[in-house]
Amino acid sequence: MSLHKIREILVGIGVDAALVDTCGPDARIRADLELDSTETTDLQVRLERECALKVDLWDRDDYSLGQLADAVREAPC
Repeated sequence: MSLHKIREILVGIGVDAALVDTCGPDARIRADLELDSTETTDLQVRLERECALKVDLWDRDDYSLGQLADAVREAPC
């Protein structure tokens, strides 16, 4: 369910649904999905708003979809 939530948010912020659907849990948000600064900010805001998840997507780590899904699973979404 949490990976589905991440994909739902990504499509909601304008990431191509076909690209998101082809990515597995190891796909990185910057390296593989090529999120720009606006999309990265939108993702961070939506994760906080919809899932009460505070994650800094601007740190040195390029989070994978699986890492974000694990964090969402632990959040009170």
